[in-house]
Amino acid sequence: MANGLPWVGCVTLADSTQPLRTTETSSMGLRHRILKSLEVPHQEGRKADRWHNHDLMPVDLPRRTWGARQFVELWILINMNISGYQTGSSLVASGLKWWQAVICIIVGNIFSATFCTLNSTSGAYYHIGYPAIVRIAWGMNGSYFALMNRILLAVVWFAVQAWNGGLCVLVCLRAIFPGHIDAIPNPFPASAGMDGAQFMCYILFMLICAPLAYIHPHKLNTFFKSCAVFVFVNQIAMLIWALATMKGGLASSVLTAHVALSKTDLAWTICGGIMAQIGYISAAILNNNDFTRFAKAPERRAIVAQALIFPSVGFLTALCGILITAATTERYGEAIWNPPILLLTAQKSGGSGSRASTFFCGLAWIITQLGINVPGNLIASGVDVAALCPRYINLRRGSYLILLVSVCVNPWQLLSTSNVFLNVLGAYSVFLGPMTGLMVSQYYVVQKRYFKISDVYIGDKRSIYWYTYGMNWRAFAAFFSGVAPCITGFVGAVSPHPVSQTATRLYNLNYVLSFVIAFVFYWALHAMFPVTEQREFVEAMERTGAPKNLDGLQAFLAEADSKSLDGSSQAGDVDEKA
Repeated sequence: MANGLPWVGCVTLADSTQPLRTTETSSMGLRHRILKSLEVPHQEGRKADRWHNHDLMPVDLPRRTWGARQFVELWILINMNISGYQTGSSLVASGLKWWQAVICIIVGNIFSATFCTLNSTSGAYYHIGYPAIVRIAWGMNGSYFALMNRILLAVVWFAVQAWNGGLCVLVCLRAIFPGHIDAIPNPFPASAGMDGAQFMCYILFMLICAPLAYIHPHKLNTFFKSCAVFVFVNQIAMLIWALATMKGGLASSVLTAHVALSKTDLAWTICGGIMAQIGYISAAILNNNDFTRFAKAPERRAIVAQALIFPSVGFLTALCGILITAATTERYGEAIWNPPILLLTAQKSGGSGSRASTFFCGLAWIITQLGINVPGNLIASGVDVAALCPRYINLRRGSYLILLVSVCVNPWQLLSTSNVFLNVLGAYSVFLGPMTGLMVSQYYVVQKRYFKISDVYIGDKRSIYWYTYGMNWRAFAAFFSGVAPCITGFVGAVSPHPVSQTATRLYNLNYVLSFVIAFVFYWALHAMFPVTEQREFVEAMERTGAPKNLDGLQAFLAEADSKSLDGSSQAGDVDEKA
């Protein structure tokens, strides 16, 4: 034993483990190479990491290609879509008279334009999108909560808009091949709310979206211009067709409420209608910075352009929905508030001429849905997905992930009735109102329009947006404070469980109420428990009169650094942390 047997055993053991170590090293090397190949390509000489890639950085000058005209075209596409059209007509279907629905549309669009303008100004002046701004308000780690909420909404909205787009594809295909389309077998039960042809066209529409999602936002100018013209002309043409060919005037069954409401109930129903009008566009209000970051200088032109065009186009679209539905009701025996279904009904009741006209209308609605779904849902939310893992996901990869995951949503059930549709819109407002409110409060009140952009990409205590363990507890407190008054009514609206009248009425104020509560509460918490580094930075910028935009502030800080190095007497005017 002492002459070497244990030594032999040790050598044997060592030799037996050597292949395992080699295999383990080889496996680790293979895994490393696979992960390396999946990383986002380097751009501008900087490697992507947990907090940064090219799509998340402030937009540089060559990519700031959006002028006032682009924002006019964008909001034509965002508002003149099937969801905007349905909102007005579904308000009438829920029990309001036509003029009461018009009041909801006007007031709702004014509110929407106001909230959108307030929230999007920070993106226009600092050229950063929603993922970067939520880091400022929620903290570097806390931003994941806000991102996941927006991503889930984007998945739902993309599915809903893609389903409507698929119905438009069905209109076009049936106009050319009516016999073949009608002969497609239906593998789904009646309770599914769809048939085989509709599902096939839904998938076709998503395939049409796929190549467009590859285009970067700053290169979409031509797409916006052509689509906006096509969409606007189509909707006006449909309105002229409906009014010119109606029989016996506008149908009273559509323009008159079916349920008599007391004055109190009517007032609260109108409030709910206004919130629904805000609700259908609330997701775009929340992350509108993903578009305004591409604004040219001076940035105020983009802000003014969208502030004016937003309510105008939103009102026109919803009004067209009401008038077209009313004008065609007596002809087809029912109020058809979904444009593709209206066009399919016109096809079946008419001849070859009807198929030709509905083909071109269906084609225009396809373009409409592409105009809202690709930039508004795929590209905008693709940046949000990229912020979850910037090292491996960029804007394009995030867009395609949204497209794939959206298949799991059942949009045909969301759009089955007008009541369900309105409930879904209201549900979004409960959570998006407070998120928008605290972001606006952070920009205008807490930081007085001064953002320290460099710290948005630093994931440790050196960043003034690190807060506590990377999370701003004030943002979470403000968010849940805004949600709390409306959550019981929300449960009652989306489920069969009865709730109190008070809860229902609070829910009828959901977006405005939750926005105001979150705004004020967030402001108050920062006043009582200030973030010292942020306050010092803002005070230093105010004291020295620094510009309140990205380019001006960066030049100002660079000049201050230069003076500090040169020993200038003015260098002491700028706090070292600035």
